[in-house]
Amino acid sequence: MKSFDLLVLTSYLYAIFILTLRTKVSHKAIRFFKIFLVVLFGLSIYYMFAAGGSDLPLITKLTVTIPLGYVFVMIYINEINTFLKTLGVGAKKKTKGSKTNNELASKLISTIEFLSNRKIGALITIERDIKLSGYVNKAMLINAPVSSELLASIFIPTTPLHDGAVIIRDNTIVCAKAYYPSTERTDLPLHFGTRHRAAIGISEQTDALTVVVSEETGYVSLTINRQIDYNVSKETLNLYFEKYLKLR
Repeated sequence: MKSFDLLVLTSYLYAIFILTLRTKVSHKAIRFFKIFLVVLFGLSIYYMFAAGGSDLPLITKLTVTIPLGYVFVMIYINEINTFLKTLGVGAKKKTKGSKTNNELASKLISTIEFLSNRKIGALITIERDIKLSGYVNKAMLINAPVSSELLASIFIPTTPLHDGAVIIRDNTIVCAKAYYPSTERTDLPLHFGTRHRAAIGISEQTDALTVVVSEETGYVSLTINRQIDYNVSKETLNLYFEKYLKLR
C-alpha cells in the first residue's frame, strides 16, 4: 500500500472514531481503538516520511499530517491535560485572597439537601481547570444560570433529563444527561451503583468535583482526584466547596 493511501485510510478511521464517540459505546472498546489508532498513526507517518514517501510533494505531506495531528491531539486532550497537570506544566498559579464561590455553593447545598431528603438520585459535576467539552458536546445543552429549583427539577425521576450527569461551568448549568466512562476499579464496595462508578470514572480523567446523591439511601458522596468520600455530612460538603469552588 502506498504511503498516501495509508494516510487516507487513517483519516477515515479517525473520522469513524469521532462518530463512534457520539454514541453509547463501551469504554473498553474506545480504549482499544485509541491504542490501535496510535499504532496506525505512527506507521502512516513513518511510511510517508521514511519508507517511500519521498516522491510526494512537501505540501501534500503537510496537508495530510497536520489535520491528522490536530485530530489526534483533540482525541487525547483530557489525557494530555491530566499528564501536564501531573508534571506541573501549565498549572494555574494560586492567587492570594482567592475566594470561594459562595453563591454557587449555597445553591448546590440547597439542591443537594432537597434531593437527599427525598432520596432522588443525582450526579452533579463542577468543572474546574480541565474542560469537559468532550462530554458536554454529547449531552443535552441547557446553558442556563444555576438555580436550586432548576437543578433539582432536572433529577426528578419523571423528567426526561434525570438520567446522566449535570455539568456546571462557572455559574452556568451547561448541560444535562451527560454520560461518563465507568471506573474499572475492582476494589469498590458492591453497593456502589452506576452513578458512583461514573463519578469515580470522571475523577480519574479530569480534575472535576462531582457530587453523587444515592437514590437508595439518600447519602451524599463526592469524588475528586480519583478518590471518593462516601456519605459525607453537610459540614464536610461545605469544606469541599470552600476548597474547590473558587471564583475565577
